[in-house]
Amino acid sequence: MAAGGAGAWWWTRSDEASGPVSCSTLLADARIQDALGSSFRTSMSCSELGEAMKKAAVGDEAGVHTETQAQAMRDILQSTDDALTTSGQKSIESSLRLPLAQLIADYTPDTYEIFKALDADYVKHASDDKPWSDSSGVHMAVWDDTLIRVTRAVADNPDAYAYVRDAQTRHAARVLIDIPRSADGVTLATPAAGNASALGALDAVAQDVTKDASSQAATEWTKDVVTALKRSAPAPVPHYGADPVGYIRGTWAAQLSPAAAGVVPKDFTEQGVQLLDLWAKGRADGFKPSENLRKDCRNSQSERYGDTLDTLKKASAGKLALGPSVPGPAGVATPGSA
Repeated sequence: MAAGGAGAWWWTRSDEASGPVSCSTLLADARIQDALGSSFRTSMSCSELGEAMKKAAVGDEAGVHTETQAQAMRDILQSTDDALTTSGQKSIESSLRLPLAQLIADYTPDTYEIFKALDADYVKHASDDKPWSDSSGVHMAVWDDTLIRVTRAVADNPDAYAYVRDAQTRHAARVLIDIPRSADGVTLATPAAGNASALGALDAVAQDVTKDASSQAATEWTKDVVTALKRSAPAPVPHYGADPVGYIRGTWAAQLSPAAAGVVPKDFTEQGVQLLDLWAKGRADGFKPSENLRKDCRNSQSERYGDTLDTLKKASAGKLALGPSVPGPAGVATPGSA
C-alpha cells in the first residue's frame, strides 16, 4: 500500500503541529540501538530508521522469525511506547508510520493474540521479557496497552492502519477456516468471538484517530482506509474452494463503504459477524451460524472496543494484564455511536 493522498497529507501536517515522537528520540534509546545492531547510526534519517527496523525484525519468509528478530520487534514496540507515554503524544514521525505498521502486520499471529487479549500464554511471556518458541515457531509478546498505543501512533496514516487491519482480517479468516466443520459449542464460539475481540481493538483505534478531527479530515481518513483495503484485496474474488482466505477477505473488502464523519464504519464494527457469515456461506454445506453465536461475536467486538478506547483515553496507563475482555466503563460509546 502506498502512502499518499490528501487525507494522509492532512494527518501529517496536523501531527507536525502537535509534535509527534521524533526519530531522534527513538535513536537515542539504547534498546533501539541494540535492536538495529550494526545497522545503527546516530545520523540515520527517518526513512533509514524505518528500513533498519524492518531489517532487524523481519525474516526472509513473511511471518517467520528467529528469536533475535522477535526480540528486536519486542524492543522496538516497547521503546516506541515508552517514547509515546513519556512525551504524552499519540503519534510518531510520519515516515515511521508505514514501516511500523508493516512490522505489526508481519507479526500478526502474535499481534492478533495481543489485540484479542484472551490467551494466557501471552500474559506469561509479556512478563518474561523474552521471545519463546513452540511447535508453531518463534513468538513475542508485549502488554496489550503497548501494542494498542503503537498501533494508534501509526494509524494517523490511513494506509498504515489499513495495512494492519488487512493483516488481521487475513488471520481471522484463517482462524475460521481451521475450525473443524463438525465443531459446535465452545469449540466454535471461542475462535469466532476471539476474532471479533481482536477486531474490536482496531475499531477503537479508528475511533480515536477520527474523534477529534474536523469533519472533512475524519471523512477523508475513513475514505482512504476503505480505498486501501479494497486495493489490497484479491480481485476478482476467488472461489472459496480455491482460496478460502482470499474469498473471505475479498468478499468483505468488496462491500466496504465509508461512514459518516467521525463514525467507525459499520463494516468494521460488524466485521466479526460478517467474516463468520462469509465463512459459513463459503463452506456451502448447510451450516448457518446461530443468532446466539452471532450475538456473542457482536458483544465481544463491542466490549473489546470499549476496553481499548478506555486505554487510549489514558495519557499514561499502567501495564494492563491481558485477559478476558470486559465491558468498557459506563459512558464509553459503542462502535458507530460516536
